[in-house]
Amino acid sequence: MNAEQRLAALRRTLAADGLPAMLVTGVSNMRYLTGFQEVFDDGINAACLVTAEHARFYTDARYAEAARAAAEGTPWTVRGESRQMYVEICRELQSEGVTELGLESSVPYGRFKFISEQFVGSVRVLDGTVERLRQVKEAAEVERIAEAARITDEAFEHILGFIRAGRTEREVALELEFWMRRNGSEGVAFAPIVASGPNSSRPHATVTDRRIEPGDFVTLDFGACVDGYRADMTRTVAVGRVDGEKREVYEAVLEANRAGIDAVRGGVLAKEVHEVARAVLERAGLADRFTHGLGHGVGLDIHELPTLNAESRDQLRTGSVVTVEPGVYLEGAFGVRIEDSVVVEEAGCRVLTRSPKGLIELE
Repeated sequence: MNAEQRLAALRRTLAADGLPAMLVTGVSNMRYLTGFQEVFDDGINAACLVTAEHARFYTDARYAEAARAAAEGTPWTVRGESRQMYVEICRELQSEGVTELGLESSVPYGRFKFISEQFVGSVRVLDGTVERLRQVKEAAEVERIAEAARITDEAFEHILGFIRAGRTEREVALELEFWMRRNGSEGVAFAPIVASGPNSSRPHATVTDRRIEPGDFVTLDFGACVDGYRADMTRTVAVGRVDGEKREVYEAVLEANRAGIDAVRGGVLAKEVHEVARAVLERAGLADRFTHGLGHGVGLDIHELPTLNAESRDQLRTGSVVTVEPGVYLEGAFGVRIEDSVVVEEAGCRVLTRSPKGLIELE
């Protein structure tokens, strides 16, 4: 991972905004800017300070050894004994004559208030500054997402042999997670969704102890994680034979998924891709049951820029990785969602999630 290239891009952005320094505390943004491996966890106490002259990584003694090892050969200087981290940072900035500091808009209010009180100068809130840099992936980032997608595909193949009537959603979710961890995933990209029968009509259903029944649709939304980079895929399978309305809805969602993927290319407006998929469902009389956006960026976070929905102002950029996930939800009855992760290319896209999408009816 090229930390120098990423720092240079951030410094150009700050210079264009007339801002001499930025303090970054979001875990995914810090991981991106430093390129450090085997340092970050969700509870890390750390901050990245970027100025025109310096790139400093502050943390405490728990993470200091790992951070120093990861920083070797990079532009980052590690300060690993920080007990009053934000106080120290503000004092150093004052001694260096810095009078304006940028903070991420996602920073918790308490942290923002404390830093604003400690810093002698003005504090400016920056919205999406690092996130926009992360939108276009480097080749090494795409490789990691592709590897996570490969594990995800293999996990789907495995779980098809595990799902059957009588299993609970929780049992299926645990088997998915265990299998991915055993086969190269560092945890999971997010808590898997396993939604059966009427629960599948809830797009973000929580996993329950409901037992799968013959004739159920089971929606599986899950992904592996490799070096912090995430895959995201959804497949809906049937337990036993289904026909009539269920089959018709499934085929409509599958057509919308394929149409959305065909519409993805560099330079197209994200909302236009959403509308292409929605138009398929509208022709099938199901557009009002498509209750969310078509997709989102994916990388170090499971939801990143760009956003693919009817209100989006984003433009798809070559090198981004996005999801295409149309869904139809009939409240209290069933739902169908089919999702793939794709790499945006100049003349189209490359699909990373390769699992079969035709209706699978498990015996």
